[in-house]
Amino acid sequence: MRTQMIDKAVVVASMEGDILVVNADGSTRPLQAGETLSPGTKLTLADDAKLALLTPEEAAALAQGSSAAPEASIPADVADKVADEAKPDGTDKPLDPNDIAALQQSILEGIDPTKNFEASAAGGAPAAGGGGGIGGVAGASGNGGFVTISRTGDATIAQAGFDTDHSARPVIDRLQEDLPDLENELSDENEQVSVPEDVQVNGNLLDNTSNSDGPNAASVTLFSWGSSNNVPAGSTVTISGVGTLTVSGNGDYSFTPALNYNGPVPPVNYSVTDGTDVVNSTLTITIAPVDEGVSLTGLNVVGAEIVVSDASLPDGSTPNPGALTQGGIFSFNAPDGVQTLSIAGLQLVTNGAVMSLPQSLVTPLGNSLQITVISFNPVTGAGSVTYSYTLQDNENHVKPANDTQLTESFQVTLTDKDGDSTSASLDAMIRDDVPTAVNDI
Repeated sequence: MRTQMIDKAVVVASMEGDILVVNADGSTRPLQAGETLSPGTKLTLADDAKLALLTPEEAAALAQGSSAAPEASIPADVADKVADEAKPDGTDKPLDPNDIAALQQSILEGIDPTKNFEASAAGGAPAAGGGGGIGGVAGASGNGGFVTISRTGDATIAQAGFDTDHSARPVIDRLQEDLPDLENELSDENEQVSVPEDVQVNGNLLDNTSNSDGPNAASVTLFSWGSSNNVPAGSTVTISGVGTLTVSGNGDYSFTPALNYNGPVPPVNYSVTDGTDVVNSTLTITIAPVDEGVSLTGLNVVGAEIVVSDASLPDGSTPNPGALTQGGIFSFNAPDGVQTLSIAGLQLVTNGAVMSLPQSLVTPLGNSLQITVISFNPVTGAGSVTYSYTLQDNENHVKPANDTQLTESFQVTLTDKDGDSTSASLDAMIRDDVPTAVNDI
């Protein structure tokens, strides 16, 4: 089945096969020969149908030529014979023009005029005794009292000098290629979709598809994304750090962006077919950045993250070198990317890059804080810091006079790439080696 769109006024000259006119409401009716079609008329044609169209001017010229047949040119000898025999009373009275026209038409149609006429007022019954006259006139044919032309020899009418073909309707042999171009009714507009960061998006690539002529329902056959080309519909493709895309034959698609990714996404090029025609389109995906906050966990613990005691020192009440160093881990998260991470002014991450390790500093009380391990994923912005604190010597506990512990605090600050920032405190508690009173015996 094909579709024909009429782009200018035409007249149906001839047709063969099943051809329908599609009405504005979608209903159809058979096309009729001779029908005038207006611009914008839509036709559906069977694959073997043939259609010839004329412009109104061509149709008018053809109609005029058919209704006014050219006058036949009668050979002179035949015309003279008709003229002589048309004088039954011996006068020069001319033959009735209507009789001449009828005679000409019979000859043109290939009919024997001697068998096609009824008696007319031009003559009466044949004369007695015959003699073969017209209306009793000697020498005429014995066909009654009306004008006839006797045939001589075995010549056919077509050989009497008359053109028997000129009044026939001309054969129109106009190739389909000469008709207005058949329009491809399959089309598909490009698709565009915007999805928030970290949010999956679903849609259908055929939402903007037009396919009124079939023969099959539109479907997606192939798609290309990134370095993956001509992937069959129904497959899934993943681009590391960008996301995962699935496209089905019915046009359904699903895109899941990589965690915290908000950069560019390669275009998705795909092919649509209706079983006959194929069109190509593009899906453009944009990830809209979402301003996400930053966080620190494993800090601001009630009491302190680290606890050491003067009693563990070599000169303490319970010496224990292993207890002088305590450590822990805190975590950080910056989905929009880590710009900087620092502790007590010591830079641990700068512009997303981890500084060389280990890093250490001397605390205000003369002890040691060391950063030993930093685990960090630049894509997700998540990581952790492993640290340790070492008590180097006795501390002077004077606030209050009989205090049993004191604390050193180190500020941890995290800032992401769009300026979000947060801070927390890493605290080390130092307990005093308090003397124990014993009663005398």
